[in-house]
Amino acid sequence: MNPLLVETIKELPPLPQTVIELCDYVDSIGADLEISKVATILSKDPLIVGELLRLANSPMYGFSRQVSTIQQVVSLLGAGTIKNTVMANAVRSNFSVNVSPYGLNNDVFLANCAKEVDFILAWLRKEDKHLADELVPCAMLLRLGMILLSDMLIKSGKDKEFLEKNRANNFQNVQDLENEYCGVDSVSFLGFLFNHWEFDENLIQSIAHINNPHAAAQELKKNAYALAVTNCLFEPYHPLSQFNSKKSIALINEAIGQGIVFNRENFLAKLPEKAKQNLTKGD
Repeated sequence: MNPLLVETIKELPPLPQTVIELCDYVDSIGADLEISKVATILSKDPLIVGELLRLANSPMYGFSRQVSTIQQVVSLLGAGTIKNTVMANAVRSNFSVNVSPYGLNNDVFLANCAKEVDFILAWLRKEDKHLADELVPCAMLLRLGMILLSDMLIKSGKDKEFLEKNRANNFQNVQDLENEYCGVDSVSFLGFLFNHWEFDENLIQSIAHINNPHAAAQELKKNAYALAVTNCLFEPYHPLSQFNSKKSIALINEAIGQGIVFNRENFLAKLPEKAKQNLTKGD
């Protein structure tokens, strides 16, 4: 890996103390955890409480009633989901975004990232609630590797050169270019980051198999395929395009062919409207 990336990992800001305490408690206590204890730990940080209440009451979760207390949030989402979501939110809030080396507009890029989280929940919330909740933190951080590689390219003065070569390649085979300039591609680097922050092993392995979900362990294939589908559908250069929409459907069919339980009709119904339009009329 590029020495500057190694240095970047070393200099990553630590997780807030409340997040560390929550992770230690959830990981050590197992199935015997107490909702009141989790709520007590979270209550030490009003910013975390406010963000969790905002998330719980947002359309992406779609609860039928107003969630007004942190105890309700923990009860509705579960401690494991809370832990991973709080970690992801703490990580995400530590970074400014400048993806200009990739030739991408920052505002459009961030809007696309938000849509990935919304889609995971809209698609899987009713079909497989546990899977949806488990994958939200992955979706929240799905493009973090690109953000940090961009930062490294800018700091090393390689950003313009990277962009010129990327443009000359018509923004194709970007992972090859990332490996050439950074010694690692953005998805693999995201796996390093998840390991660094000690996310659950299931999430680390799910991220690690985004590009080859068929190779994931059987018990994690559904996670890996769901992330692969989302990654494909919202590919940063051509999100929801006809090509990427068809490719995402092909991934669903591939998963079903391997015995993974996905409801194909539900997936097609939950595709974003732009993807549906592109599938019927082309780009």
